[in-house]
Amino acid sequence: MPPNSILLSNCEAAEMLQKIQGHMAILSEDPTIKIPESFDKAFQYAKEGNHFTSAKSVKEILEPLKDYGVNDGEICMIANIGPETIEEVYALIPSLKATRSINEGKIVEALAALANIKVSK
Repeated sequence: MPPNSILLSNCEAAEMLQKIQGHMAILSEDPTIKIPESFDKAFQYAKEGNHFTSAKSVKEILEPLKDYGVNDGEICMIANIGPETIEEVYALIPSLKATRSINEGKIVEALAALANIKVSK
């Protein structure tokens, strides 16, 4: 990844794109601003891939996992996948198995907290 880049989960991207869409009427009046045609597709993808009610809550729940060997990419994958069990986490993100002895309990706690803010679909 390029330096100074930031990973966004689907829920973070959906919230950011929602704010932009809210200003779309104003933005479209400015000829110097070009909204790409792909905006709607990206927004739809982010909304459909969002499993949670609040990006801020997801971040608050998952960010502490960094102290237990979980990196930003793995945190983003957990947020995007929305796994329900620890077995699902390790099956879909095998890199976490290497630090299982220190991360398993904390990931289980995070999954329980995430279940409380999951969007019912």
